[in-house]
Amino acid sequence: MLAEAGYEDGLTIDFYAYRDREYAEAISSYLNAVGIDTNFKMLQYSALREQNMKGETAVSFQTWGSYSINDASAMVSQFFKHGSLDYAMDDETLEYLNTADSSTDPEVRKENYSKAIERITEEAYWAPMFSYNTNYVTTNEVDYTPTADEVLRFTTASWK
Repeated sequence: MLAEAGYEDGLTIDFYAYRDREYAEAISSYLNAVGIDTNFKMLQYSALREQNMKGETAVSFQTWGSYSINDASAMVSQFFKHGSLDYAMDDETLEYLNTADSSTDPEVRKENYSKAIERITEEAYWAPMFSYNTNYVTTNEVDYTPTADEVLRFTTASWK
């Protein structure tokens, strides 16, 4: 596939990540194995976000928690509506998302989110890999409040 794309001898890219170093290193290793040599760069999230917003990162491994809102608008629209984190700036995707985001009709939403996600997939703007699980166990004996960003902070828990 690299040869078909004009990279018979492979290519070298900067590959960024900010968390889950083990996963990011595995991805980097897989890319290296197929002829895409990576300059692996592990950054703090704020530094990577700043570079993303300036359009300075071509390939990165990132996550998005959606604040536990299980709706396409809480994720896809964050990254593909011509905002500061939109690499693609694709007008067709934007049109689908604007229609889906502004409709209360479930069928219109489903149709347009499906079209947007299909286009994002076909154009390889993203390569979704997996979903995280966040599990909580509660008891009346513990005082703990989950956070909106879905990061477990058990250091804030205490016994009642």
